[in-house]
Amino acid sequence: MSDIALDWGPLDYALIALILGSPGLLIGAAIGAIVWRRHRLFGALIGAFAGLVLWLAGFILWKMSPWG
Repeated sequence: MSDIALDWGPLDYALIALILGSPGLLIGAAIGAIVWRRHRLFGALIGAFAGLVLWLAGFILWKMSPWG
């Protein structure tokens, strides 16, 4: 048994979520910029947010499944 304590705060959890969700963030930003050509930056931001949310939701569902 280790006597090293892990003291994680809200910023640590946000960093872990960004690391785990980075593939969805990048894929969503690329798709958003391609789909919404007129406003590429806004499309990339919306796509990045949607991709991050969907990727993390899929990850959570996978971890809750019997295969995770």
